[in-house]
Amino acid sequence: MSNQAAPHSQVNVQDTGLQQPRTWRIGMFSESFAPVRNGVTISLLTLTQELRAQGHYVCIFAPAHSQQPPDEPDVMRFPSFVSIFNRGYPLAYPFWPRIVLSSQFADLRLDIVHTHTPFVLGLTGARLALSHHVPLVSTFHTLYWQYAHYMPFLPEGVTNTLLDLYLPWYYNHCSCIICPSKVTENALRSIGVNRPITIIPTGIPLPPEAQLQGEAVQRARQRLEVPENTSLLLYVGRLASEKNVMWLLEVFQRVHAAYPNAVLAFVGEGPLQPSLIARAQELGLAEFVRFPGPIPRNELDAIYAAADVFCFPSSTETQGLVVGEARAAGLPSVVVNAGGAPETVSEGEDGFVVPVGDAEAFADRALRLLTDRALAERMRRAARRNASRYTPSQMAQKVLEVYAEARRLSPPPRMPEPEVMPHGPDWEAQEALYEDASGNASTPTSKGEPMDITSHP
Repeated sequence: MSNQAAPHSQVNVQDTGLQQPRTWRIGMFSESFAPVRNGVTISLLTLTQELRAQGHYVCIFAPAHSQQPPDEPDVMRFPSFVSIFNRGYPLAYPFWPRIVLSSQFADLRLDIVHTHTPFVLGLTGARLALSHHVPLVSTFHTLYWQYAHYMPFLPEGVTNTLLDLYLPWYYNHCSCIICPSKVTENALRSIGVNRPITIIPTGIPLPPEAQLQGEAVQRARQRLEVPENTSLLLYVGRLASEKNVMWLLEVFQRVHAAYPNAVLAFVGEGPLQPSLIARAQELGLAEFVRFPGPIPRNELDAIYAAADVFCFPSSTETQGLVVGEARAAGLPSVVVNAGGAPETVSEGEDGFVVPVGDAEAFADRALRLLTDRALAERMRRAARRNASRYTPSQMAQKVLEVYAEARRLSPPPRMPEPEVMPHGPDWEAQEALYEDASGNASTPTSKGEPMDITSHP
């Protein structure tokens, strides 16, 4: 990583009366980051890639992961551990990130701290931002109350009470808050959060036409073992109880009874997969249900394009990223009317929204798309057209507007600009600090290369 960067230029913003950075220097703090696969990671990567493409400097602070890439420019990893309750999500050790960054944070000369989780790293980012007078923005990605069952050592009621106390305390310290949907905004307002909130859904890139037709689609259908002239219903996401996927299997039983020439594919993995396989066998549907496992995002567009209906039964989503991915590929959706997923679905135009728990209505809308080819083609065109409203560039522009507002609400103290801006964290200083704390020498790393300091197995 280079320690040199272009001078920190300013541009006047008339509506705020405060000079705004032409090129922002942004610190992103998140418990979830690649190679962890979830909506927070996707949103963070999408925003970071777009901001960097526009010339802004972004440094990411995340937990170490046993499968992290060997070279991650402008990413700082911290020692982590794995909970027995959720082994796929390493957590940074409390206090360590703040100890490491306390001597380096000021040198980064960040314009904005943007947190994506409110826990160890999010709290570290918030404390550093507030103590150094850097505007603090946070995105509320997750309805944490829906995931209380992942903390079995506490009764669900106790977990929810703790969240009701902690989350308002955290988010009311932010200059501005970003929510991906109205549902998430309402959740924060209901517990007493009173800071400015802007709704910005995660941007979805529009895939090239070549990935949505011809050989790409044929290969996708072969990959899912879908026979020729057979319709495909598709679900993409985690196979877990909160996603309501067992109920979707019951819906498919109704669809298959009326339209036998169809298969259902569950793309993803999760703890409920064995139960889903067993239930499909009990229902006599094993021959018509596919479990291909997780598929990399860059291979999913052809999978979406190969399907006839996207089925999304989850009522716990903050926005339902996969619904947006399906729309970008021109695939109409059927979703339940709960959570954030239905907020971007245009009823009867690019998808259908049905009442929660109404299996008959869900099956009926899916069957309409399978049997009315004119309707299906019209909705495919509308989905592709409507997807242009939710691109990464539009997301980034709206986020930059929030940054400007946060800076207006909490302007940093005026400081003389150095001739040359430091580009990133002092990796060698971090290594030395780790050696002092652990008593063990570590292998020297080059600038820009993350330290191998994880205790993650």
